[in-house]
Amino acid sequence: MTKLGLNKIPLLLWVIGVLIISASIYIETSTPIETMGLYWTVNIILVALFSYFGGLFSGLIFFMILSGIYMFIGLITTPNELTLTNSMPQVFGLLIAITLGTLGSKIRINEMQLTKLFENNDISFWTWDLDTNEYTFSEGYAAIYGVSSDVIHDNPELWREAIHPEDKAMVMDAHEQQKAGKKTTITYRFFHSNGEMRWMQDRATPQKDKNGNVTRVDGVIYDITSQVKAEQKMNQLIHYDSLTGLTNKNWFHNYLNTALISARKYSRTLAVMFIDFDNFKRVNDTLGHSAGDQLLIQIAERLKSILFENDIVSRQSGDEFLVLVEGRNLEEIEELAKDIVEKMNAPYKIDGTEIISTPSIGISINLDWEDDAEVLIKKADFAMFLAKENGKNNFQFYNDELNQKMKRKMILETYLHKAIENNELSVHYQPQFDIATFRISGAEVLLRWECEMGRIPPDEFIPIAEENGLIIPIGEWVLRQACRDIKRFKKNGLDSFPVSVNISTRQLMAPNFIDRVQTIIQEEQVDPKYVTLEITESAFLYYEDAKDNILALRNLGVGVSLDDFGIGYSSLSMIRNIEIDELKIDRSFLNDSLKNDRVRSLLEAIIQIGKKINTKVVIEGIETKEQIEMLSVHNLFGQGYYYSKPIPIDEFEKWCKNSAEKAKSF
Repeated sequence: MTKLGLNKIPLLLWVIGVLIISASIYIETSTPIETMGLYWTVNIILVALFSYFGGLFSGLIFFMILSGIYMFIGLITTPNELTLTNSMPQVFGLLIAITLGTLGSKIRINEMQLTKLFENNDISFWTWDLDTNEYTFSEGYAAIYGVSSDVIHDNPELWREAIHPEDKAMVMDAHEQQKAGKKTTITYRFFHSNGEMRWMQDRATPQKDKNGNVTRVDGVIYDITSQVKAEQKMNQLIHYDSLTGLTNKNWFHNYLNTALISARKYSRTLAVMFIDFDNFKRVNDTLGHSAGDQLLIQIAERLKSILFENDIVSRQSGDEFLVLVEGRNLEEIEELAKDIVEKMNAPYKIDGTEIISTPSIGISINLDWEDDAEVLIKKADFAMFLAKENGKNNFQFYNDELNQKMKRKMILETYLHKAIENNELSVHYQPQFDIATFRISGAEVLLRWECEMGRIPPDEFIPIAEENGLIIPIGEWVLRQACRDIKRFKKNGLDSFPVSVNISTRQLMAPNFIDRVQTIIQEEQVDPKYVTLEITESAFLYYEDAKDNILALRNLGVGVSLDDFGIGYSSLSMIRNIEIDELKIDRSFLNDSLKNDRVRSLLEAIIQIGKKINTKVVIEGIETKEQIEMLSVHNLFGQGYYYSKPIPIDEFEKWCKNSAEKAKSF
């Protein structure tokens, strides 16, 4: 610490000190003049200076040097008179000098630190003298503007010239308030000497004389550019979507509430469009999330190009967007929706690949003036689901009928979560027959649900289960129940036959699907050859992802059936790559075959395809004797109301025993 203190002492002070000490020694030892008082006066001043520049330790060192010299001189000149009593006044003087010098040093250091603090934090002071209309500035003021002090001295109006043109009126208004004796705090933009626009905060306090007149204004300015940029970045993160740059859900919600207040006040129409893009998940799954992100960016840009300047578009999450349209009538809103559907149908190009992602649009209008933002968005969301149910790539307006439908859907979803726990699920069986011999060749398991709301049709609750993921536990329950019933049939003396269980694409794609199937079959101790899993044609859209699971099922010994063949997404290329055990031809071919020779030819061709690839061919929807007669020449299997509708297991067992008796006499 001493070394540090000594380093702070100016070289000139060292030189002067050495010269004065040398002169003092010379005078005291070589001349008869009594100069001890002068010696101590000069050296007390030196001690104070050393303490001021070097601190306490520097002062003490110099004090000890002087004390040693004093003792030396005294021993040479007046050894008999050198006593502690005689030297006490000098010692006290030196101690006082050290104390004053040290205090002065601390004050100087604090001032230096305070100055550096201001300079390092872009803070400076100014004073405006109202009598002379002159401004004075503290050190560091020039640095805020990126110029030297000389530039400020030569051009005291530089600060005024640097203010952003749009903010000058605000600064001048603050000056008028200051002259009136009011404190002001303003934030405005200014231009740095490098051309960068920066932000300044200016706080001013008027000073008054004894008569209450403002004589000057003292101010402090802060360069708050870093703070403003941080706030802007935070605002960007809070209110904007980082991927597309569009406003996000929170911002849109707040803005919509404000817009609704204005719309109510002036009786203006306001519409919210909820847009979901079809097949977006498939892009993510097949091309990766990077491609999905690029697609979202292109979607956002195209949406902005379609809308008017005062329309608002916002990204909610995933591939969901919201559009706010104000001040247009119903016809104009409908025209805009048509325009969006048409233009969003054009393909997108991602890494050289063309992608089609069509919009499903739900529209809600502020017809009910009590609706807030949340309600209006929810109504648009409901309408969007209706658009999807109507085939996607279209738009639908919200209405009361839809509201009731969506409410029922939400209630059913709630009940469905507890359907297994409450033992509300059951299975019915519909038999399959060898058309030629009338012998039972299998049965299809069909799920049924009855809850507090009554019997719910499968085509109503199964899509709900698919949508919210409940289809996986429900599907496992059906498979387990079918396995238990297979054992029951054998125990009750029925001939063994395969039982078909429908599985959804979501089940098939689940990572642990094969393990779960194997576990259920093993736990229920059923021969897997009596279990057939029916897969819809749509699963073959994801053939590359699903083929391993399909092959694994066949390796387990489980039968694989392709359901509803011929009406959906199937093609010959899909079934040529993997073996299946059963091909079920959709009922629509059978219904039209008796009236249309072309359809009948197609049906016969599909039958031949099934036979050529060595599968069991089953015709669904047989209802009449004429259909049986037409099909009997093809050695097929049939299923439909002509034989039996789906019935509970007790009735099914009785029916099987009766049909076995009929088959003997067939």
